[in-house]
Amino acid sequence: MSDKKILFVINPVSGTGKQKKLEKIISSKIDKNKFETDIKYTEYAGHAIKISEDAAGKYDAVIIAGGDGSVNEAAQSLINTGTALGIIPAGSGNGFARHLKLPLKPEKAIETINNCNIKTIDTAELNRKPFVNIAGVGFDADMGYAFANIKKRGFSGYAKVILSSLNKIKGKHYKIIVNEKEISGRFFIIAFANGSQYGLNAKISPFSDISDGKAEIVAVKHFPFILTPFLALRLFTGSIHKSKYTRIFRANKLTIVNDKKIFAHIDGEPLELSENINIKLIPDSLKVIAP
Repeated sequence: MSDKKILFVINPVSGTGKQKKLEKIISSKIDKNKFETDIKYTEYAGHAIKISEDAAGKYDAVIIAGGDGSVNEAAQSLINTGTALGIIPAGSGNGFARHLKLPLKPEKAIETINNCNIKTIDTAELNRKPFVNIAGVGFDADMGYAFANIKKRGFSGYAKVILSSLNKIKGKHYKIIVNEKEISGRFFIIAFANGSQYGLNAKISPFSDISDGKAEIVAVKHFPFILTPFLALRLFTGSIHKSKYTRIFRANKLTIVNDKKIFAHIDGEPLELSENINIKLIPDSLKVIAP
């Protein structure tokens, strides 16, 4: 007899189409001696929030099959509930899943679920909006807005948007407060990193640990346009911290002083804000299934 009850939540339109055969894979690979399973499909943006909220406390785990946006939706409803979050990566970037070192193939991801190794991790919130991986402002937030409006996902779709935006690469003036110090300057990206990467192994904070009670504040200063390929190479080789244009602060909160409309993002999902941006870490607040 199964001793744990888990709910699979599938986003049918997420990422690159891996999820079309998921129901059959789940049925054939899940350990039925360990788990009683239910499956639900999201029907609209934000639906995973409601499904996971209803499941919290009734299920031992909610397994989200989707990309970083879907993972964020499920996670925010499971924070401090005792119900664990599991992930079957089915998005384009899968940044949080990659940070957790989860297998990207659904069959292997279900093996991880069968093993049911549960860890407790930190989460964070931006102006009271929860997230699990990375939030911030700058070029990544602008790209988050652009990505949200493209039809073709995956590396080729993202590359097309980034290449078409290269002529817009420039730092913006920000004032931030971190570790009780005010810092002003022209920055390309300011990221509050609980996890290490945006996705596709683009590591903005290679040494971030999601269970150490601290975040890395990564501030990439404005740089000459000609150096763009070199900074991109550092991003994808896990060496952005070695650039002279990068400053990293360890902290558990960050304020970005702001009084105009700007784009921010949480786990890649764009937000438009016109007030101060306050980000803080919430230690030991979410259970996750990980290797």
